Amino acid sequence: MFRKNCTEFPDKDILLRDGLNLYFINAFRRRVKFDSRQDLFLMHGRPCQRVYLEDDGHWFIQEDGKLFIELDTSIPPWTVQPPDKYCIDTFVYEDEDGKTQTRLDALACFLDETPPNHFEVRSTCMLLSCAFILVTVAVYAWLPELRNMHGRVLMAYLLCIFIGFIFMASMQIMLTIDNITPDICVVLTIVIYFALESAFFWLNVMSFDIWWTFSGKGGMTSKKMSKRFCAYSLYAFGVPTILTIILTSLEFSGLPPHPLLPMVRYQGCFLFGRSKLLYLYGPMFILCLANIVFFIMTAVRIAQIKQQTEMLKSKESAMHDEHRKDKQRLLLYLKLFTVMGINWILEVISALYPDADYIWCFTDAYNVLIGVTIFIIFVCKRKIFRLIKKRYKQLKGEPMSRTQTTSIRTMCSRDDVRMSSVKNS
Repeated sequence: MFRKNCTEFPDKDILLRDGLNLYFINAFRRRVKFDSRQDLFLMHGRPCQRVYLEDDGHWFIQEDGKLFIELDTSIPPWTVQPPDKYCIDTFVYEDEDGKTQTRLDALACFLDETPPNHFEVRSTCMLLSCAFILVTVAVYAWLPELRNMHGRVLMAYLLCIFIGFIFMASMQIMLTIDNITPDICVVLTIVIYFALESAFFWLNVMSFDIWWTFSGKGGMTSKKMSKRFCAYSLYAFGVPTILTIILTSLEFSGLPPHPLLPMVRYQGCFLFGRSKLLYLYGPMFILCLANIVFFIMTAVRIAQIKQQTEMLKSKESAMHDEHRKDKQRLLLYLKLFTVMGINWILEVISALYPDADYIWCFTDAYNVLIGVTIFIIFVCKRKIFRLIKKRYKQLKGEPMSRTQTTSIRTMCSRDDVRMSSVKNS
């Protein structure tokens, strides 16, 4: 048990030797038996850097020494602070008549308090990841053969991740140097929220597109590709826009404080706690479930196609070659979905357990691996290296062999004839 005081003392040896001659105020709801000399020892000073004053009287000390605080607007309507996360002291104030009064209040720590260097490490990890993401986008934008539907969707997804990480790193750098205002916090939160939600909606587009490819709903000509991409863009950017408008409207609605409201200006930069789980991770969870359903349906369709084309195993078969390439694309999407799914799980765990430093360290390290992993999956392949080499020769004006020209022409026309055989089957 702790006998706690919020005041800093210059000479703690005097306190330990002579103690404090203070009167005792019962802060327990039920009677607790203990020896004040054996069961209590003195702690002085604030337990952490960021504390808030619990002065409404809706608190008491539990039998195990933890501080129980009643919160009418929270779910559940209480919180419990461990013994090393609060202090109790007598505070002087003036009542309505101007008379000086004393009152016993508690100073409680913010449970989401992070280590001083946490923002620096996290922002550095995100910036390193952004570098690899930007290189991946540059490669796909530079090579004409990769600017098909798959490449366009991938670039849109990566750009959303890039914008979200850049603005989040900027926010954390500004927090580190203590150069940020509540208005800037809200603006950055809106941009980050829209970018991250859009990224997960583009991931959902990938899952749908690969299912559509194997379902035999229809072929993809070059003319239809632009219309299809516009429809995908309307979905992947439109729904996050609606969610962002709802978030912003609730933030500035002027409603009384409630745990289901964003309250970005009152809880620090970005979403926090249950509002973060509801507004950010809630839609992401639904999209992850939808992606799993699309992948399962695609796997079932692949098994059906394999049975239907059992007699067409020759590598010269165009149908077999198209199926093989689309299965490779499915494998890439599964890898990407796994990478981002693990990131989503780590972020949720970090939000649920903000005091677990080892989880934060693992999450920060994984933020670096996101960009590196995406770069390895989509760029570090022999096919990409060959295309880069061909593109470089084209820019230098070097002639290409007939085999290279035929290969490029075949790759460019792939989207014009894809899955027509599946539809016929």
